[in-house]
Amino acid sequence: MEKTRAKEDELLLVLEFPTIPLRNNTSELAMREKVIQRKIRGYFRSLEGAMASDIFLGLMSTCRKIGISFGEYLKDRFYNRHELPPLGDLIWMA
Repeated sequence: MEKTRAKEDELLLVLEFPTIPLRNNTSELAMREKVIQRKIRGYFRSLEGAMASDIFLGLMSTCRKIGISFGEYLKDRFYNRHELPPLGDLIWMA
């Protein structure tokens, strides 16, 4: 009970900011993807490689969350089709 009281301010923060998730499952899932990729590929040879991987994993995760195909989104951008709206617009529409 003492530990709970000691963290009272942190635990009640959600009442002040209701958009704060009650669980951190989303964050844990995001990290899990990165750990799995690291186990498969090993460590990166450069900072640029690590940053590129972070960008791609972020794009893939965002596409998954809003229900669009990551592959189709990349093709749309690489081939300058622009049949799909910008990712920021898709996020707001989701």
